[in-house]
Amino acid sequence: MTAELHQGPLQGLRVIDIATVFAGPSAARRLADFGAEVIKVERVGEGDGARKLGERDGADGYYWRHMSRNKRPIELDLKQEAGKDVLLRLVRTADVIVENFRPGTLERLGLDPETVLLRENPGLVVLRVTGFGQDGPYASRAGFGTIAEAMSTLAYTTGQADGPPTLPPIALADEVTGALSAFAVLAAIRHRDLTGEGQIIDATLLESMLDVVGPGAAITHRSGVSDERIGSRLSFSAPRNVYQCADGWICMSGSADSVAKRIMQVIGGDEVVNDPRFATNADRLENVDALDALITIWTQQHTWTEAVRILNEAGAAAGPVYSAEQLIKDEHVVERGSLALVDNPHGDGELLQPAITPRLSRTPGAVRHAGLAQGACTEDVLVELGYSPAEIAAMSESGAIGALPVRA
Repeated sequence: MTAELHQGPLQGLRVIDIATVFAGPSAARRLADFGAEVIKVERVGEGDGARKLGERDGADGYYWRHMSRNKRPIELDLKQEAGKDVLLRLVRTADVIVENFRPGTLERLGLDPETVLLRENPGLVVLRVTGFGQDGPYASRAGFGTIAEAMSTLAYTTGQADGPPTLPPIALADEVTGALSAFAVLAAIRHRDLTGEGQIIDATLLESMLDVVGPGAAITHRSGVSDERIGSRLSFSAPRNVYQCADGWICMSGSADSVAKRIMQVIGGDEVVNDPRFATNADRLENVDALDALITIWTQQHTWTEAVRILNEAGAAAGPVYSAEQLIKDEHVVERGSLALVDNPHGDGELLQPAITPRLSRTPGAVRHAGLAQGACTEDVLVELGYSPAEIAAMSESGAIGALPVRA
């Protein structure tokens, strides 16, 4: 069954996305990719800040086109009673609502999850995404992925030993939080399906990053020693690094002892394999500078394509360090459709975006369209909720919803 014929296993799940920019919308996008109907609520006039971030495709940014693909955007002013009434009607029909305001904001809007949202819909799953959580000393602080990446130790341990702490050049904390939050939503939906009970999910950028950075904190707690910056190496496995070739860079990983020995066999034969400095992983870590120097001598004598071919033929783990230009031309990426051209209704031509992942054999998801124009679905959604044309026109006039399109 193709993705075109089957829109995903989450068909019938309705998600209300009132979050902004990345982490919350990232969770909702993952649900939309697998078939959930996601209604994206934006502020009247202002829209989601993600629309204007980075390079643009027409009026909206490429980030927006990806983050809001498969969603139905509407505009509401939640500070107006009419706008809040629309949201509550949506809540009564929904399975999930996603928000990422600072703690207390929903409550001030009269939309307290416990006393309002779950009263309106006892089976609702409320995903609340913040920087630091709904309680604790930092709860009221502005929460951005950058802060979580720094506080989690990721930045401190990233970069060269003689360089500064280094932040990732992507919205890593937001995307990690989005993936974990989508998983949590499905766990809560499973509980709802068994018991009829909705619940509130407290997801944070900081704790999501703590979940993925590894056991550094545990090691420090026991030993008193903190991880330091070691470039592209790993503190627990060698060889592992990026290595310069005659015309580019490749990476290698020898985390399995058998694979490490295959790398050593390729770069120096039995002489290197039998060198007591490299006999075990512990030995290789102790003598990692010498091992990396030998590997670099070998890689600099080959082009990156030659090096990758030779190493892979030997059963070693090696791959190229790609630019985006190289990535989109890679034969494996092209043949598998890892990047797919998707419909772009409000721009020129199709857009290249990551394909649905992971791949489900029986119920795959599908990219139905890239992120739509602001308010593109407002009128349709309100009609579905039972509002009359006169009520919709009045709300548009008052600014409770966005301006309606001019009909020919």
